[in-house]
Amino acid sequence: MDRLAPFFHRLYLETPWCYLSWPTAAMVIGTLLAAVSAALATRLAVVPRQASGLLGILTAPFVHANAAHLAANLPPFLVLGGLVLRRNETRFVEVAASIAIAGGLLLWLFGRRLAHVGMSGVIFGFFGYLLALAWFARSPGDLLVAGGVLLVYGGMVAGLKPVREKVSWESHLFGLAAGIARAWFDTH
Repeated sequence: MDRLAPFFHRLYLETPWCYLSWPTAAMVIGTLLAAVSAALATRLAVVPRQASGLLGILTAPFVHANAAHLAANLPPFLVLGGLVLRRNETRFVEVAASIAIAGGLLLWLFGRRLAHVGMSGVIFGFFGYLLALAWFARSPGDLLVAGGVLLVYGGMVAGLKPVREKVSWESHLFGLAAGIARAWFDTH
């Protein structure tokens, strides 16, 4: 018990750990809220071209339809988010927020009229950011990271194709675009 307090203090109150642990906790809480109330989950979602859906730009990444949806998003969020964090700890929050907001706004403007939830738009944003950094900066470290990301997560690109009705491929596409744009902004 004496070791848990320092562990949780480090995890939730010290950088860089808190940058990933707080969103992770919010994702778990958001998934529990969605399980309790589908209506609440819809109110927290991005609903394109609905004024009430604007709130979802800030809240939807933390809400998941079910435990399987959370389980699909949590590992790539931690891994890709950790790689973005490794690259620039001081600007991680700025990068993540700009991807979430830009991708969410594009989704609100151009997405299908559904309730879009989940962290996958941000995950695709991290994916695009890491690959685009390698392209724009061409530093050995960025190229190595991009190669690893492509090797492990390259299959994500299939998520850009509209295959299943309830999968927000638009969120994936707009998150990817936001990540690439952010990398361009950071290197030019």
